[in-house]
Amino acid sequence: YAETLQDAQNLPKKTEQEFIGVIVKESDRMTKIVQDLLMLSRFDTGNIAFKFERFSFEKSIHDIYNAMLLEAQKHNHRFTIEFKTPVPDIIGDEARIEQVLINMVSNAIKYTRDGGSIVMTAGRKDDVVWVSVRDNGIGIPKEDVDKVFDRFYRVDKARSRESGGTGLGLSIAQEIVNRHNGSIVLTSRQGKGTVITMTLPVEGPKNEG
Repeated sequence: YAETLQDAQNLPKKTEQEFIGVIVKESDRMTKIVQDLLMLSRFDTGNIAFKFERFSFEKSIHDIYNAMLLEAQKHNHRFTIEFKTPVPDIIGDEARIEQVLINMVSNAIKYTRDGGSIVMTAGRKDDVVWVSVRDNGIGIPKEDVDKVFDRFYRVDKARSRESGGTGLGLSIAQEIVNRHNGSIVLTSRQGKGTVITMTLPVEGPKNEG
């Protein structure tokens, strides 16, 4: 596209704008890939700092719900939130946990056909808190469910490319949750939808004090 703009004479203005839009979108996607790869490289080398502090997990869930609501509404999704039990404050890296929550919800929005249903639920069980995002989207083939946390895996490659997906989001999410001594689990049925659940210790990772 860039070469065409550079070489072509008298391209219609509308075509020029379309080409520029493609270049900007692809540049943004490339930047995101580089940023994600850099973060994974830092995980691999242990060269990434976490800031463990007590924060309101309930507020984080509400904040991410509110932040993603408009995006869900753009696709005419019914997006709801429910707390099964009171949710306590927890020890963790607030910004990185919110990064995981954003990934969980954005995937649900991305892989659910317009007019779908997305439900965010959360609660506490014993010494852990949990949050789940359930959708009635395209789901994942049974043979691929175990691959979703692999680097560069994408459920729907065409749609991921269209929406700027890198296939690295869940890999990064898993690394973040592992650093918290938590778990992130996904179950799915093709054509029926997906549920992804993050569980975190209330008192944070023991080795972080």
